[in-house]
Parts: sequence; structure tokens; C-alpha cells
Amino acid sequence: MNLRDIARWDVGALQAVQRSLSERLATIGFVQDRLADIGRLPTWQDDAADAARRRFRIAADDLTGEAAAIAVVERLARELVDAVTHLKAELDCLRDTAAAHGMVLSDSGDVAGQPVDGSAVALREEVRAAARALILQTEDLVADAAAALTRAADGELDPGAAGPAGPELSAPAPPPDGSPPDNRAYWEALPPSQRREVIDRHPEWVGNRDGIPSAVRHEANVSRFDDERSRWEAERDRLRDRLGHNMFGGAFTDDDAALWYTEQKLRDLDDLERLVRDHPDGRLMLLDLQSGERTMAAFALGDPDTADHISVTTPGIDTTMASLRGMTDEAQALKAETERQLDLAGHTGDTVSTIAWLGYQPPTTIGPGNYDVPFLDQNLGRGWLLDSWQSDRATAGAPKLASFYEGLDVASQKPDPHITALGHSYGSYTQGLALQDPGPGQPVDDAVFYGSPGFHANDESDLGLARGHGFVMRAHDDPISMVDGFGRLGPDPVQTDLEQLSVREATTPDGVRREDANGHSEYPRSSGDGTMRTSGYNMAVIVAGLPDLAVR
Repeated sequence: MNLRDIARWDVGALQAVQRSLSERLATIGFVQDRLADIGRLPTWQDDAADAARRRFRIAADDLTGEAAAIAVVERLARELVDAVTHLKAELDCLRDTAAAHGMVLSDSGDVAGQPVDGSAVALREEVRAAARALILQTEDLVADAAAALTRAADGELDPGAAGPAGPELSAPAPPPDGSPPDNRAYWEALPPSQRREVIDRHPEWVGNRDGIPSAVRHEANVSRFDDERSRWEAERDRLRDRLGHNMFGGAFTDDDAALWYTEQKLRDLDDLERLVRDHPDGRLMLLDLQSGERTMAAFALGDPDTADHISVTTPGIDTTMASLRGMTDEAQALKAETERQLDLAGHTGDTVSTIAWLGYQPPTTIGPGNYDVPFLDQNLGRGWLLDSWQSDRATAGAPKLASFYEGLDVASQKPDPHITALGHSYGSYTQGLALQDPGPGQPVDDAVFYGSPGFHANDESDLGLARGHGFVMRAHDDPISMVDGFGRLGPDPVQTDLEQLSVREATTPDGVRREDANGHSEYPRSSGDGTMRTSGYNMAVIVAGLPDLAVR
């Protein structure tokens, strides 16, 4: 199959077939009803009548089998009309997009020509991925249709199948390890009925896929709460039983540690359910209780798919699901301050989405064995001295964060959303690595690193950012400065060429007197009267795309 096959598909012919089959079903139904009526005549009671009734039943049974086969094909034709209409509309839109940017889309899905607006690599990849998805969806439709027709022809049907039944065209699975453009193209190629099928029957296919619309991810992830709870309750009971029958307990196994993490995941589910309930307009864009010891999640305030300005905050050491509520409160304050600054600057129509991203497993000082950080760091209390062993957590998390950034850009309904990366502590290290792995194009416009131990970069060019779009903040008494001089995570951030923003007490350009940030954790937190500190204000104006208003 190729794109020309989609363009040539005759929807009118499919509609004609569907109407003809529908009429045939109605005729069969009418004949069956009349046969039944004749057989029930009260005065027809002799042997001839009984023989006739038997023949009527045989004829009715034959008609039932025929009706079942016709019903399958009629339903198939009806679903094909919807699916093909959707594919043809998507193809027309894709060809228009390619032509508008100076590209030509071949029947095989290859892209020729150079985009006229300079977005060559990313745009070509998006168009190619969309074309590939349309072809794959078409092949899946043809395979499903052939299977349904074979079943009908071979009589492999329940006689009762002439009534309501499930879809004949099942939704295909998304591409394995698909990129954000692949995932978006997969979703857009599905007709509405198959999108509904995926959310209802296979929410795990789309809930954590970057590039899928945030509302879809949220619905899919929230629908998994009950199944995940049942899974982890069963695992908890299994581990308790094993430990109960082991005279040594968990002394010679990992069962006691596994039980701790299992019970923690159940508590995480409690926290996430409360978070979703308390923020009904939020978006749970990530829910992962399977791929690591600890739960991973991302929660958005505002709609990132329609927002003009998006921020993504990546946290550091000891951040768990229990911390996500606090991160969401900070995201809410940041969103409100960003919107306020946009209003003051005359950008009253601009919209904002702020996201708390815990899609990786930062080092932690809690949990069985407390082995997540070196012994020296445990003695210091919060694990400030980060050695190369710990960098593995950031190295593993950075590609996920880079994909999340790209997914926001790909799923956005804006031509070029303004995306700001905010990284705190060890999260800033993860953020820095992610920015150095942007894929086909850098979707992030601005980055702020606060309370950072380093991120293997000296200026914006190391991070794929334009000059003047990378910022650093550090409080004078932040203990993260103990890392200075080790160089294992790159140069000391406050000694780099990135612009240094103030965290001290100041009157900001909007006339508000703001408190300073002290220690390691106050940067995004509001002061006692609810006003954001100077550091929080600086983040807000960067997220708003108003860096000239930042306090240096």
C-alpha cells in the first residue's frame, strides 16, 4: 500500500456497498418475521403443518447464517467508510502542509525538497512520520478487512452475530519505541472509533507516549489507577506470604526490600489520586509504576497542547511522589505569576502551562538500605556530594526528559510554543544532559538552572540554546556550593558564561518588594505573604518570554 492507494480509495463505492448490504439485512429480517408468523397460525395443526414448520425453521436457520455473514460485511463496510474518509482527509492535510513548506510528498512517503522556513530536519521528520503512519494504518485496515471477509465467507460466525457486535477494524498498536513524531502520526492516523478503542482497551499504549495529546494521556493514565492498585495489592500479598513462610524473614532475600517498595507504590497511588482529584483541570501526562523501583509521573497545570508558554520543572535528590503535591503547588504559583507578568506586559491573550516532571528516579536517602547515595553523603544528611556513580541516574533520565520536551513541541497546536526548562539541584544536571540530546531539533527555548551542582556545559551553545537564553541562580548559602571545584559534573554553574540572575531581596520592575531565597530549596517557594521571591519572579518572567524584566 502507498499514499496513492489512499487517494484512489472510493468512499462512494464503499457507501453504496454498505447501503446495499443494509437493505439486504432488512429484507432477510422481514422474511424471517413472516416465516415465524406463518408458523404460529393457531388453526394449522395437522402433520402437514408440522412438516412445513420444520422446513420453515431450516429456512430461517439458513437465513440467520446468511444474515450473520452479511451483518459482518455491512459493519465492516460502515467502519471502512469512516476510516477511509479519515485517512483521505489526513493525507490531503499532510500534502498541503508539505507543499506550504516547499516539500513534495511521494507516494511511498518519502519527502523531497528543502523546507523554505529553515526548520528542515524536524519538519521533514514530522511529515515523513505522518506519511509512514498513514501507510501503516492503511495496511492494517486492509488486513483486518480481509480477515473479516474470510470469516464471513467460511461461515466462522456465531449465528447470533447478526445483532450488535464489536468493531471489525481493530486499532493497531503504536510503533515500538516510536519517536514523538511517530507517536503523534500514529494517533492522528486513527479514526475516532479506534482512538476510543485504544483509550478504553489499551490505555497503556498511549498514556506515557510523548507526542500524544495531553488530554488523551491524562484520560488513559487515570483509567489505569484501579488496575495498578490491584496489581500492586496482589504483589504486596504475595510478598507478605513469602516472608511469613520464611523463618529468616528477608535476611537472605530481597523480599523485605521489595515489599517496602511495593507498599510505597500503593501509597504513591493514593497521593496521585488525591492530586488528580484536587486538580480536576490538570493533566497526568506520565504514570509509570513498572519500569523502576519508584513511581514516576508528570503532572501539568493548564493545557500544554494549546499553551503559548510551557515550563517543565525537573527536581533533584529525594524527590518522590510524596513531593509531587508540593511541586504542583509551586507550579500553580509559577503559572499565576507568569500570567500576571504577561498581563502587565500587554500579552493578555497568552496562555501558560506549568509541568512538574518526575519521569526519572533521582538519588534518594530513603528506602531499604539507604544505598542510593554514598555513605559520606548520607552522613551529610541530604547527599550533596554527587560522584560519578550517581550520575547514572541523570544519564538514564536525560533521554526521557529530552523526549518529553520534544513531545510537548510535537503535540502542541501552536506553530512554535515557547518552552522553558527549569532544573533544580540534581535535576538541573539531568536537565543539562537532556538539552544536549535534543534529537532532530531543540524544542526548548530557555533554560534556568537553580541550586545546581553543574551540568557539563559552559555556555548556551553547549546546550543547544541561543545566546542569552540560559540562566543560573544560586543562593549565597546554598550547600550545593560544596560541590564546587570537583568538576565531575562540569564547571561551577556560577562561573560559566550563562547569565546569572539574582535571588536577593529586591523590588522588581512591577513595583513589588520581594524576599530573597536562602538555602537549597526556597527558589520556587512563595514567601509568607504568598508573594513569589525574587528567584520565583525571575523564573516567571523567563517562562513568559520576558527576560529583559529579570533581576540580575
